[in-house]
Amino acid sequence: MNLLTMKESAGKTARIACLSLTLFLISHTLGTAAFAQAKELDASVTSLDHASLSQPKEQDQKKAPVHIKVDPDESDLIFHMPVLNPGDVFKQKPERLEVFQQDHSPLKGREVLLLIHGGGGEYQSMFRWDKALAYFDADQQFKKKFKVFLLRYDTTDSLNDEIDQAKKLIPELAKGAGKPITIMALSMGGNVVQGAIADPEVADCIDRAICMGTPFHGSPLFSADWYQYSLLQHKFGPFTRMMDAVDYRLYFSRHKNYQADLKWDNLDGGIPSIGSFKGLTPIGPKGNLNPENDAGNVLRKINEGKVDKAKIIAYAGYLVTPEVLCMTKKRRLESYILAPYRFFTVRMPAQLGREQPALKVLSTKIGKVKAADETGLSTRKFALNDGITPISSALFLPPQVVRDYPILKEDDLSGLRPHLDIRLGRVFRNIDHVTFVDGVPPHRGTKFMKDELHPEDGAHTIFDWMLDELLEREQGYRDDDELVITRSSG
Repeated sequence: MNLLTMKESAGKTARIACLSLTLFLISHTLGTAAFAQAKELDASVTSLDHASLSQPKEQDQKKAPVHIKVDPDESDLIFHMPVLNPGDVFKQKPERLEVFQQDHSPLKGREVLLLIHGGGGEYQSMFRWDKALAYFDADQQFKKKFKVFLLRYDTTDSLNDEIDQAKKLIPELAKGAGKPITIMALSMGGNVVQGAIADPEVADCIDRAICMGTPFHGSPLFSADWYQYSLLQHKFGPFTRMMDAVDYRLYFSRHKNYQADLKWDNLDGGIPSIGSFKGLTPIGPKGNLNPENDAGNVLRKINEGKVDKAKIIAYAGYLVTPEVLCMTKKRRLESYILAPYRFFTVRMPAQLGREQPALKVLSTKIGKVKAADETGLSTRKFALNDGITPISSALFLPPQVVRDYPILKEDDLSGLRPHLDIRLGRVFRNIDHVTFVDGVPPHRGTKFMKDELHPEDGAHTIFDWMLDELLEREQGYRDDDELVITRSSG
């Protein structure tokens, strides 16, 4: 038997074994599969803390005022608003934008840093900025430069409503500080900023906005028919496709605003015209795919206006999945053999609500969404994504760049830099959507990461990247112990 025949035989045996094992496990989890897979999306998109078993304590007395009140003494500006302490967790949905300060210390000439959380952050400790803030506060230069404020908002509310409130609040905060403010935002928090700085008066109140994993153009994950049509194209059996479709519809029946506000804006013309489609069963996947139904009008309207992109520093990340790698015959064989292992280490934890495995599952699915080009439905240009946001969206690329220079593989990143029209863009390899606030790369990856667009800037932890950005320190290799280790390890 030659080597090729052995590989084919091994691949066939592995596929049969994997299918048998999967069907066996599915048969025991059928009753709870839809609920469990809904938790998978719930964990990743809303970023809820499933690891914590403690009940949140209610802080009913800490709701911030609508207007920002500042002591008139210019030499000792004191902001009169609630202080948010580590461990403070809210149960109640915010009725309006709420602003908190990190402590009662006066401004004393410092700059204002406003942190805006992503989906589900309003119910977590420090709105999920606790780890980043602990790291920043250890730097004396940071404490001398910034006074920190935190914005809380309802991430299930209409994006336009939050933008309208932000347009009033940001100028008030800047007026109180006496100068433009700096913003750091995660995910859809960056969409609030995106909409606000479309107003020139608001843009003048912001020095810069560091937006991480923000779907500026939206994401195909939130374009329901486009995403479900992609599920229909998967090579797995009808049962898997059916359960994925049920999972998707169940989750978004409770989070309709994501599909209303964060759908792909289609300014690149990537959404194909397919028409009606359905799977083998009435459950789905099914839908009616066309640009008119699946394009995101909210983001499209914002992006067709004059967003001040010179204010934006954008961080993007992507997970290394089979859609990213060049799948040689050897890698395909390895993929078949390791399928049972991945089922237990990725798929099952994702179904149990583990956030990082869930993001890896979603990253693979988003990577399989096909976009229309001049030749028809043939381009998988979302392979590089963080489990929620494709790189092209996180970097706020111009629509013509998204259309004419699709990011199909890692090698395409090297030619992307000249096409950016934002203040600065950075891309980090093998991190997911929540690495920006958790500081931990998925699957025990190295904590030192390079910016794929600026490799000359060296390798740092994600919090070091963020801190140096805030302090406007020169990036590059530093002489501390951590970077010595990085250099010696290659």
